[in-house]
Amino acid sequence: MKISFLIIFFGFMIAGCGGGRAVNTSQQPQQGYESSQRVGNINSRLVSQAIPANSAVISTNQATPAGYLIGASDLLEIRVFESDKLTSTVRVSSRGEITLPLLDSVYVDGLTARDVEIKIEDLLVEGEYIDDPHVGVFVKEHKSKVVSVMGNVNQPGVYELLERRTLLDVLASAQGLSEKAGTLVYVTRTEGDGNKNSYLLDLDDLLSSNSTDSNIEIRPGDLVFVPAAANVFVEGAINRPGAYPINEGETTLSEAIVMAGGVMSVADKGDVKLVRYLGNGSKEVVDVDLDSIQNGTIPDPVLNEKDAIIVGASGIKSLFYGLNISIIGLGGIGYDPPTR
Repeated sequence: MKISFLIIFFGFMIAGCGGGRAVNTSQQPQQGYESSQRVGNINSRLVSQAIPANSAVISTNQATPAGYLIGASDLLEIRVFESDKLTSTVRVSSRGEITLPLLDSVYVDGLTARDVEIKIEDLLVEGEYIDDPHVGVFVKEHKSKVVSVMGNVNQPGVYELLERRTLLDVLASAQGLSEKAGTLVYVTRTEGDGNKNSYLLDLDDLLSSNSTDSNIEIRPGDLVFVPAAANVFVEGAINRPGAYPINEGETTLSEAIVMAGGVMSVADKGDVKLVRYLGNGSKEVVDVDLDSIQNGTIPDPVLNEKDAIIVGASGIKSLFYGLNISIIGLGGIGYDPPTR
C-alpha cells in the first residue's frame, strides 16, 4: 500500500506540536523584523519574475485557453444550437467519458473543447439526428488540472492550473509568502506509476540566479508547501517526516530526529545524510552515522535553518516502493520507504 502524500503535509502542519527543546524567544523581535524584510524582498522579486497571477492560475469565470485538455471531473456545458433538448451540463467521468442525449457515452479525455465540438457534430450527423449541427462546448469547472498550495503563503488553497506554469508563477498566484514563511519550498509529485518525487528548493537561490533550471514546472496534482522560517526538513525512514522548528545553532541532528518521531524500524542508522545550505546556491552533503552520535564516538551536528536530514532504509529493496528526493543543485537522493 502506498503512503498518501497528503500525510506528509499534514505532518508539516502539526510538526510544531511535537516534543523537543523549547524555542528560544530572546531574539524573536529582531529575527521577526529580519524575516519580514526577507519575505518582502522575496515577494517583490516574485512579482517581477513570475508570469502575472491571473494568467498562471485562473478562476472559473475566465476564458479557458484554447489548448486546454479536458480531463476527469471537469464540468462541461454542451450546447446544440439546433435543439435545446440536446443541450446539457455534464461532468467527465473517471473513465474520461460524458453521457449525452441520443449519443450515450462519448470519450473526451485529452481533447480540447474544439475537438469535442467537432466530435459531437460528427456523431450527430452519423446518427442522422441533425444534418448540419452546430455545437458549442464550454468548460465550466477545470477540476482535472489543479495544484494545492499550502503552508505560509498569503492565500493557501487549491488552484486551477490550466497552462504550463512554474513554481514562481504558482506562488505569485497564491499572493506570495506570508510574514512567517521561510525561503525553502517543498514540492511533492505522484507520477503515473504511483512513485513519489519530492523537490526541495531555496527561493533565495532561485530568485537570485540567472538560471531557470531551478524554477521547476508545476504539474496538475502537485502539492506545494512553504514551511515557516527557522525550520529544518527531516525525511526518509522517519516516523513523522516533515518540517520542524529549531533553535538555530543549538538544536542538534539527533534532537530533530526525535522531534520527527524517531527513525523507523527499517532505518539504516549508518546512512544518514545532512544537507547544508552554504549560501549563493551552494550546498554540501555530510554523511552521518547516527549510532556513532548516540554512543558518543562523533559529535552531534548542530543544525541551521534550511538544513535537511534524510535517513536511509535498509533491507530488501524489492519490498519497498520508491521516493526520490531531489534537492535542487544536488540532483536526486534516492530513498525507498517501507510498505505500509
